[in-house]
Amino acid sequence: MAGRSSVPSEQRVFSLVLALVVSPEGLTKRELLSSVYGYADRYVPGEPSAALDRQFERDKDQLRALGIQIDTLDSPLEPGNNQLTRYRIAKDRLEFPPELQFSERELVLLRLAAFAWREGSLSAESRRAAMKLEALGAGLELQHLGVAPSLGTAEPAAAPLQRAIDEGRTVRFAYALPGRESALQRHVAPLRLHRLDGRWHLISWDLERSAERTFLLSRISGPVRVGNERFDPELRERTEHALAELIALRTERRAQLRVRRGGLAESRLASRADAVTPVAEDPARVDLELGLLDWHILADELVGYGAEVSVISPAELRDLVVAGLRAVLADHGGGHRA
Repeated sequence: MAGRSSVPSEQRVFSLVLALVVSPEGLTKRELLSSVYGYADRYVPGEPSAALDRQFERDKDQLRALGIQIDTLDSPLEPGNNQLTRYRIAKDRLEFPPELQFSERELVLLRLAAFAWREGSLSAESRRAAMKLEALGAGLELQHLGVAPSLGTAEPAAAPLQRAIDEGRTVRFAYALPGRESALQRHVAPLRLHRLDGRWHLISWDLERSAERTFLLSRISGPVRVGNERFDPELRERTEHALAELIALRTERRAQLRVRRGGLAESRLASRADAVTPVAEDPARVDLELGLLDWHILADELVGYGAEVSVISPAELRDLVVAGLRAVLADHGGGHRA
């Protein structure tokens, strides 16, 4: 018998809404229970679960109480068969009415709220749910959905680093660099956490090299060790200079990409692009120009989009993406065809 789920209700309900919106043809209860995060961990094929059915009904009631109308579509082959009934949420019912306008201040607050949501724990689970929905034929098109949620994993290094920043204490951690087999040990005064280019960075003062250093949190491997040693508070004055250099680097490094319209790549990359240009000879594609901080990080992201994106320039980035795609091909047993 399926056990009680530890999934927070708001994450389960969000995943249910996502499933119902991105499937224009609707999904049956069985398809929802077997694929949506919060249900799938308790769903056993062929085994009835009264508790799971009751949870599904309560969640539907909760959505209706919030004013979200769920459509039910009878099967044309067997009207009245509840097992074949399909559920969906019409996207136009979630869109803002045209007469609704926001002031500049309200838009700023909405962006901050969206930023806070993006940085929450709702991440890998929703990504897995989206992949399952695509496998069911939901045709997940974020461009048509009207939102492009950035579902990234939480940074485990963030909490101890922020505590060390607040308390003015030094930290030690292992830092992995591309092309190196072993991580390097770092001993720094952490000055500020800053998000740029879609990723979290630590602006710091390297105590061993007596220099400003910026680290990607995603490359910190293992635990962050917060020491008892306190750093000189005057080091905090270097933060703005280090941040300015980081922004200048992003402005200097440029990439030209060609992406498929309506896909995940466009939804994620267009919001970071400085220029978006339609491709005259190919209406299904669009060219993006964006700044970046790290060739390897962007290359890893582009590999994940597969055929949705190609690199126009620079050659360094294109070579990294090609190498990444070849590595994926080799991992899946296709190395002999490369």
